[in-house]
Amino acid sequence: MLVITYNQEKTIGRAIESLLRQECEYPWEIILADDGSADHTRIICEEYALKFPDRIRLMPKVPNKGLVGNYFDAFEAAEGEYISDCAGDDEWVDVKRLQKQIEKLDSDKSLSVCYCDVEVCEKNRQPILYSTQKIRNRFFKEKVNGEYLLLATLNHVKSLPYSLSSALYRKSALEKVYKKNIGIVRNEEFGVEDVPVIAALASQGDGAYLPIIGYRYYIEGETVSNNLSHEKEFEFYSRILRMTLKLAVFYEMPLKKLKKHYKSKISHIASQARHAGRKDFGERVRKIAKEWGLPLTLRAKIHLWLLGKKR
Repeated sequence: MLVITYNQEKTIGRAIESLLRQECEYPWEIILADDGSADHTRIICEEYALKFPDRIRLMPKVPNKGLVGNYFDAFEAAEGEYISDCAGDDEWVDVKRLQKQIEKLDSDKSLSVCYCDVEVCEKNRQPILYSTQKIRNRFFKEKVNGEYLLLATLNHVKSLPYSLSSALYRKSALEKVYKKNIGIVRNEEFGVEDVPVIAALASQGDGAYLPIIGYRYYIEGETVSNNLSHEKEFEFYSRILRMTLKLAVFYEMPLKKLKKHYKSKISHIASQARHAGRKDFGERVRKIAKEWGLPLTLRAKIHLWLLGKKR
């Protein structure tokens, strides 16, 4: 289990404790990957590593390297057959989750990943489950074809087929792509680790849904994909569009099959450029559209036209 954390002194204990509660007959370990936290996160991690030396391995202390570098350094350090992860501000729920997911993958060698349900907790709102969202229903089945998952991952509009943190996957499946082209999985310019990992796993096998609530995801303030400024929102989704283009080329996915993703994201970044009042962003929108070889959407054109009218 990889625990990816940075400046999460208030929640890292909760995350670690949730993993320590796992009841699993197979050998397993927790790899704590603190990304150069400036608060007391590192101290808390050191205390847990000292208290549970047979269960927890703390990655060496290093300067901050970012989400992507931190995740994949932990991935490379992992020695087990299967990999799963937990963010330092989230937690695992079902105490039998690891056992159940291992059994599922062991039972079917055609599977590269097994994922479960996620409970989303946002401040002052009623918790919701991924399984209640219509957009995900088609992926929450006993077995889902890998090619279908790959297309859905690259062509996603609002949500990925599943949350990577709800998954247990074969390390060997990701390693096949990782060793073939490390930059298509581990790429700092992407800014995220989940999309390239899910795509890589889908290219190597099928997926399976386990009908248990295995992960609790907390939304509190700003996150990598939950930005609070138009500039950050623009930069994030511009990276996503460029990342998707590179992944599509690598996996030989025709861009015409990814029109939903493209139209959604190009319209969104055009709106963010307009609201930010950044004409240089508008030029970048046009450049990205040219790279994709697809026309701007009507919405994107309107946003850029309004941006051009601003003084």
